[in-house]
Amino acid sequence: MIYTLEAKKRNNIKKSELNALRAQGMIPAVLYGKELKSTSIAIDKATFMRFYKKSFTELTFYEIALEGKKYHTILKDKLIHPVTRDILHIDFMQIQESALMEFELPIQFVGEAVGAKEGGFTDVIQRTVKIVCKANEVPEEISVDVSNLHVGDSLRIQDLPVGAWQYKDNDDVTIVVVHAKKAEEPAAETEAEEPAAETEADTTEHEQ
Repeated sequence: MIYTLEAKKRNNIKKSELNALRAQGMIPAVLYGKELKSTSIAIDKATFMRFYKKSFTELTFYEIALEGKKYHTILKDKLIHPVTRDILHIDFMQIQESALMEFELPIQFVGEAVGAKEGGFTDVIQRTVKIVCKANEVPEEISVDVSNLHVGDSLRIQDLPVGAWQYKDNDDVTIVVVHAKKAEEPAAETEAEEPAAETEADTTEHEQ
């Protein structure tokens, strides 16, 4: 998915100036690339966060609109406040559509494993996958059907769709497996055993 963000250049670099910028609902950022000089910018926080929340389930590109030009970018890095979890700063890297790059995509798991209906449970080992391809050949999604998996079955990288990209992980890396549910352990005895009855000899001894 491609989202467009309006940006404006900024000159503020002092901590107090950056805090004032954030108080205005903006996020300080930097735009850079192989053939692009690093440029300090600011973007609207509310707009970015709306797009950012959608990026958890799909690969996202950002078109940074700056002074009449658009720059095709990906979010390369971000600084997050350790307590509030607010995004304090973002790095956007311009990419060339014909350049080979590494991307990390979410894996979309389709269907319900038949093994889950047999009493097992589906265990997702890896939810994302790294690929290498040209920016203009990135697949819209990487999906895999788990419907036919029985208890004990699994899917690996080699079972993912093929295309104009290469997977970074080895083919035998497991991404999902259907386990059998563990047998329930017998309940522990809660009642203490009753003490053995005293014999006639014991009773006589106590009475002496």
